Amino acid sequence: MADGRPWRLIAIDLDGTLLDSQHRLPDVNRDALHRAHAAGLKIVLCTGRAFTETRPVIAEIGLDLDATVTVFGALVTDVATGRTLARRAIDLPLARAATAWFQERDYTVLWLADADTAGFDGFVLDGPRRHPAVDRWVAKSPCVVREVRDLPADAPEPVRLSVIDDEAALEPVSAALRVAFDGRLVHNVLHAPPYNLSLVEVFAAGVSKWAGLQELCRRWNIDPRHTVAVGDDVNDLEMVQSAGLGVAMENANPRLRAVARHVTASNDAGGVARLIDELLSGKHG
Repeated sequence: MADGRPWRLIAIDLDGTLLDSQHRLPDVNRDALHRAHAAGLKIVLCTGRAFTETRPVIAEIGLDLDATVTVFGALVTDVATGRTLARRAIDLPLARAATAWFQERDYTVLWLADADTAGFDGFVLDGPRRHPAVDRWVAKSPCVVREVRDLPADAPEPVRLSVIDDEAALEPVSAALRVAFDGRLVHNVLHAPPYNLSLVEVFAAGVSKWAGLQELCRRWNIDPRHTVAVGDDVNDLEMVQSAGLGVAMENANPRLRAVARHVTASNDAGGVARLIDELLSGKHG
């Protein structure tokens, strides 16, 4: 930056970070994002949400953002056009094998596609083990999904596969999934606050928020050491560890706090705004 501060890009998680515990965008955070944008910082929302689910937050922020990293880094999207800049999908044979693995355990499988190329957000593959939160997600999410019993022959490659269950039930599923697909897929066990549900999310090997940010750094000729990343959960671990300045929210998972260089205030106390003001004042320069 012109005044000598090293930071050129700030990557911000949404749920539990930019948004408060009621899933709202606090005014202090919105105002701080505008100050950061005016100072020349690239602002990149980095979220596990689909791009379709991220659009309302972008609109509420009210800035001409350049790009987002969504679906845990599987998609990098040009915000102005909604066009995909980079995608790392699960190849179809592997995606079908993973889907069959879940279906053998009677799960309903959420198959998320790249809406920019597919024209819709994916499928809900119904199964006997259909947690009530599946219907809650379908009703509340802006994603356009097709309910099917069997996957169509022309199904697009998924950028994410998910199953929803009680958190305690997902831990053994995670352990077995890791054994069955070791090295071929990556996955997270998470709680999704906007929908009040727990899920296993599965991605192609190599997918992460940090990988998506690296793609943008290459495109924008930004040294990754000049990036700041802030988050609250285990799916933020790699980007917080790898960014030039990794920041955890006060409300963050202990594993994330353990690797962060700095801890800011909680999402209910405007922690993102506090971090931005510290960056702009040169405190972390």
